[in-house]
Amino acid sequence: MYGGYGRGTYVAYVGLAENLKRRVGQHLVARNSSVATGVAAVGLNVHHVTRVTWWEHPEFAQPQVLVAAELVAFDVLDPALRSRGAVQDQARRLYEDEHFPERMHRLFTAEPSGCFVLPTLTDALERIAELDRRLAAVEAKLTNAESERR
Repeated sequence: MYGGYGRGTYVAYVGLAENLKRRVGQHLVARNSSVATGVAAVGLNVHHVTRVTWWEHPEFAQPQVLVAAELVAFDVLDPALRSRGAVQDQARRLYEDEHFPERMHRLFTAEPSGCFVLPTLTDALERIAELDRRLAAVEAKLTNAESERR
C-alpha cells in the first residue's frame, strides 16, 4: 500500500494476502486488521493510502515461498510498516538462498501484477458533479420529448 502523491509517494505497508480483495477490505473498509485498528504502537492510517499494488507468482501458492518473498519485498520496497507474521525456518532458508532473493528482487522491481488507485475526495466530488450534469441532460431530453408529444 502506498501513501502520498508524486514525489511524496512512499511505501506505507507491505503484507501478505491469500485473498487480496478480502485483505484490502479488512484494512481499508472494515478497518479491522491488526495494522488498521490502532492497537499497536505503529499502525496504518488508512486515510493516507492512495494506491494498492500487488505481485503474483506461481510459486506463491506455497506458503513458505510467499513468506520468504515478503522478506525480499521488505528489502526492495522498504515500507514504513511491515506485517508482523512469524517467519518459519523453511521461509528463512529460502530468503537466505543465493538465487531466491535475486528472482524475487526482479519480480518486485518489475511492473506489479495489478494496481488499484483509491479516489480522493476531490475525485469523488468531480465524478458526482459529472453524473449530475449527465442526469440533467437526460432529464432535459425527456422533458423536451414530452413537450413535443403534447
